[in-house]
Amino acid sequence: MPRTTTSPPERGKGVGPRTRGGWTPAGTAAERRANHASKGTARGERTRLRLLDAARTVFERVGYFDAGVEDIVKEAGVARGSFYTYFEDKLEVFRILSTEVNEAVLKAATTELPQASGDPITRLHQSNIRYIETYRANAAMYGLVEQVATIDPEVHSDRLTRRHDHVERVTASIKRWQHRGLADPDIDAKTTAGLLVSMTSNFSYWWFVGNETHDYDVAALALTDAWVRTIGLRQHPRQTRLDADSDGDGS
Repeated sequence: MPRTTTSPPERGKGVGPRTRGGWTPAGTAAERRANHASKGTARGERTRLRLLDAARTVFERVGYFDAGVEDIVKEAGVARGSFYTYFEDKLEVFRILSTEVNEAVLKAATTELPQASGDPITRLHQSNIRYIETYRANAAMYGLVEQVATIDPEVHSDRLTRRHDHVERVTASIKRWQHRGLADPDIDAKTTAGLLVSMTSNFSYWWFVGNETHDYDVAALALTDAWVRTIGLRQHPRQTRLDADSDGDGS
């Protein structure tokens, strides 16, 4: 399966000279990982990125559970020993890829547009389109993340962190709209945000991972409409009672 064209967040260097359990690694492969983390070369980083790309291709093709280190190094065109220079096992690789996917989807949903881009409903629809497009581009990996999260606490924790960040950002947007008179002042912003984030992510999961069939334009518009109705979002500020009285007496 070809790599997605969506650009993932920039990958950093190695994870450091200590293991997840906090002990200092020993042995040939462990020493190479520690050395790369502290003084890796540009060539070494290219090899590491090639292995990550190859791992994603293999995971998307055969799934996480059926993928092996041998499959990854074959796809990358490097020796098996090279894998252990950069990674402890395939789970470590998957955790890195999982974080990339979660960050890409979160970024797509929260990138701010210039004020000149239109009214809040238009801006919301554009944000939903970005989310849908990014989710679709990463659907194969996203489905695997859901699976692996059930067996690996670190992947599960990362998913919860990204969800929390997403809910917090939507909460902040709703509060800003309420303050400007563009949203229903009586709704609880955080509860509503959690509901909308769950609805959007779950719908996208079944659409692109579960292979439900939906007309793209109809689905995208329906999604935005559900947000607008739930929030009570308006293109223009609500008229206050004082404003209405002023209009009535001509003052």
